[in-house]
Amino acid sequence: MESNILKTKGKRFIAFIYDLAFIILLSFILFMAFGLIFKIDSVSYQNFIIFPLVISIALYAFFGELFFKNTLGKYLSGIEIVTNGSAQGIPIKNYLRRGLLKIIFPFEGVVLLLSRKGKRLGDIWAHTSVVNKQSNSLNPYTRVFAGILAIIILIILFRIMMGMAVKKSDFYNIGINHLKTNNLGNTTGFVKVVDQSRNKVNFIVPISNDNNDKYAIIQLVRSGDEWVVSNTQFSKEHISGFSYGFSF
Repeated sequence: MESNILKTKGKRFIAFIYDLAFIILLSFILFMAFGLIFKIDSVSYQNFIIFPLVISIALYAFFGELFFKNTLGKYLSGIEIVTNGSAQGIPIKNYLRRGLLKIIFPFEGVVLLLSRKGKRLGDIWAHTSVVNKQSNSLNPYTRVFAGILAIIILIILFRIMMGMAVKKSDFYNIGINHLKTNNLGNTTGFVKVVDQSRNKVNFIVPISNDNNDKYAIIQLVRSGDEWVVSNTQFSKEHISGFSYGFSF
């Protein structure tokens, strides 16, 4: 039993990182989905949405085991939680103890790596262990492939939702109208980069114009309830990938 626990150290770390990446991606997709309804540049939306996002990430990261009895990352890694010396189910209070001590996860990670018994403080307090599952419905290679595929699908879905939500925002439409009104170019695809705050926003969108520019970099500031274009630049360099940044 003890050797089985020791063999799960690396898997536990991978599972935690996977779970964190999964729930963050899922939360940002929800952020964009709600943005299709309320607009991502609405002040009231920005004030509200940050709280359910933070709460959902925290609940899954720290108490996902309580809700699902195991996390997606642990399942894909082929490990599970068991009660020490008992074949019965794990009591709710034990799941809560494990989750509460995850709040100090950097310290818990160090404890786990240094522990001779392969346990962190949450395991000790909750009287639980993380062991390799005796049997899985999917073989290891299939689980790895499914895990990677799930992340790729979430990234693609986020890209689509981001493009749709940004197109619905006031700052985007004002910026694009500025390009058209001044004959600066026409958009040729989804926005590539967005850096949004309460009263300022920069976004980069692919365009075509007479100068063979590839992208327009549009900066706007909020004046009262309206967005106003403060600066427009152009770039011929190719931008790979996409990103969305938000800050207060």
